Amino acid sequence: MTNYYLYFLKYLDWWSQKWIYIFSLLFAVFSGFVAFYLSLPLPWMLGPLIGCGLLSAFGKKIIIGKKPRPICRALLGCTIGANFGPEIIGRIPEIGVSLLFIPGFVLLMGISTYLYLSKVMKMNKATSIYGSIPGGLNEMVVLGNEVGADPRILVLIHATRIVVVVLFASLLILFVPKLGANIIPQPDLFYNWKQLPFVFLISFFGWFLAVKLKIPGPTIIGPMILSAFVHISGIVNAMPMYILVILVQILLGAALGCLFKNITLKEITGPVFAGFITTLIAIIPLILVYYILMKFGYDPLSVLLAFSPGGQSEMNLLALSIGADMSFISPHHMFRVFLVIIFASIILKFIKK
Repeated sequence: MTNYYLYFLKYLDWWSQKWIYIFSLLFAVFSGFVAFYLSLPLPWMLGPLIGCGLLSAFGKKIIIGKKPRPICRALLGCTIGANFGPEIIGRIPEIGVSLLFIPGFVLLMGISTYLYLSKVMKMNKATSIYGSIPGGLNEMVVLGNEVGADPRILVLIHATRIVVVVLFASLLILFVPKLGANIIPQPDLFYNWKQLPFVFLISFFGWFLAVKLKIPGPTIIGPMILSAFVHISGIVNAMPMYILVILVQILLGAALGCLFKNITLKEITGPVFAGFITTLIAIIPLILVYYILMKFGYDPLSVLLAFSPGGQSEMNLLALSIGADMSFISPHHMFRVFLVIIFASIILKFIKK
C-alpha cells in the first residue's frame, strides 16, 4: 500500500510540473496575440519575450522547456536557408566585401565593452572578457564558466544586449521610412504543408552533420548551410509552414524572457545596466560601418540588420518577419558567430595556461 501511495504522490507531482509547462506555453501564446493585436513589430517573439520576462522577473513560475529549443533553432536554420537561391552566386563579391568589415567590427566592439566592464563596472577579467564578446549566449556562458566568470552575470549581460538590440532595431524599422522596410503580408498559416518531410529531414540532418563536423552553433548553422545548398542548387524546396515559424518565434522569445527569472534590484543596477550600456557602446562601431557601407551603395536596412549585435536567431527572425534580404543578412551573423566562438576558445586556452 505504501508503494502505491508514494507512486500516487509522485504522479501528482509530475502533473503539477507539467501544468507549469502548459501554463507557460499558453501564456507565451497569449502574449504573442496581444502583441499582434497591438501591431508591435515582431509580435510573435517580442510579445512572449516581454510577457514571460515580466512574470519571471517578479518570481512567477514560468518555465519553457529546454528540449524543444534546439529543434526550434534547427527549423529556423532551415527556414533561413530556404530564402537562398541561385542568384546568390552572382552576389558573392557584394556580400564578400561587406563580410570583410565583420572582424574589425567585432574587435572594436569587444575591446570597448571589455574596458567598460572591467574598468567602470569592476568585474573580474573572465566575466569582462566573455561579457564583451558579441557571440552566442550559451557558448559565452559555458566558456566563461570554465575560467571563473560569473554565469548569472554573463546571462544577464548577453540577454539584455539581445533584447535591447531587437527592440531598438524593430523601432528603427517601424519609425524610419528611409530604411525601406518591406512588411510582407502574412501567408496562409498552413501553406507549404506538403514540404514538411523535407523541412524536418534538412533540419535534423543539417544539425547532425554540424555536430559531427564540430561547427559552432550547430543547431542553427548546420540546417542553414544544408538548406541553402539544396535551394541554391535547386534540388528541393523546403520552406516551412508559416504557423511553424510563428511557433518557433513564440518558444524562442519566451525562453529569452525567462532568463530574467527572479531578478533583483542589485542585478538590475549591475549586469542588466551593464548590458544596456555595452549595447549603446556597440552602436558606435555599428554607425561607423554603416556610414562606410552607405558610401559603397549598400542597402541601409540590410546593413543595419547584418551588423546589429543581437542574437543570431533573433536578428534572423526579425529579418524574416519584414521580408528583408536574408541572403545578405544571414552570412554576416553566421560569420560573426564563427569568429567570436573561435576567438573565445583561443582566449579560453590562454586563460587556462
